[in-house]
Amino acid sequence: MMRFFPRNRCFLVPATIALLAGCSSDDKPDNGVLVVPFELGNRRDCDSLGVVAVRAELDDGQVAEETDCDAGQIRFNLLKPGSYDIAVYGLDENGKAVMDSLAQGQLPIDVVGGGTTVVFDPAITLTAAPAKLLLRWELGFGSCESTSIKSFGLVAWRGDGSDLLMETEVDCDLPGEGAAQYRAVPDEERALSGDDFGEVEVQPKDKNGIAIGKPTSFAFESPGAGGKVKLSLKCDEGGCEGSGEPD
Repeated sequence: MMRFFPRNRCFLVPATIALLAGCSSDDKPDNGVLVVPFELGNRRDCDSLGVVAVRAELDDGQVAEETDCDAGQIRFNLLKPGSYDIAVYGLDENGKAVMDSLAQGQLPIDVVGGGTTVVFDPAITLTAAPAKLLLRWELGFGSCESTSIKSFGLVAWRGDGSDLLMETEVDCDLPGEGAAQYRAVPDEERALSGDDFGEVEVQPKDKNGIAIGKPTSFAFESPGAGGKVKLSLKCDEGGCEGSGEPD
């Protein structure tokens, strides 16, 4: 039987909890099962794209399952009924997410419960994950206010400098993450192709958008799909400097 939900399209397969969960019919009777089929690109095989495993995460990783890429689907057992957002990642042999489903955003799914299996339909498509650009800056004994730096303008290019990939700005007051204090540069359009990305120019600006000092340029080998590029700056009231290479 096929039924339609307002948040997504899915197949509903009635079954008993005993069959689905391998337990007695009165054990967690309100739970349901979610099956998520997936495809790599234009129905490519796992080996050709270097994907060995696929991980699906519900609600930003609060619940996650992983399977061999060749399985073609991921199964969640004993899920509480309700609405979830799902993202799927294709992992290489090092566990790096080289493909993902995020080009479509987080996808909504409704789990019915009551011993029902929900099959997500159509299959979720994974595409090449963009590179990730991480930036950090040191202001010595100063601050964003004392150095008059309001933001950092970033321009990202192809490795041969032939094509502009992205222009964006990062606020100087943006908090860093962890001990290293890198800031993730937003890339909502997934413009940083890991096979092309190879140059970045960073320009500190004041509150009026006027450049402070000269821009700092970085050049590097393209990091590949899902790869990370980490850049560091040392700044004062005269502007910023960098090594010209990733960390």
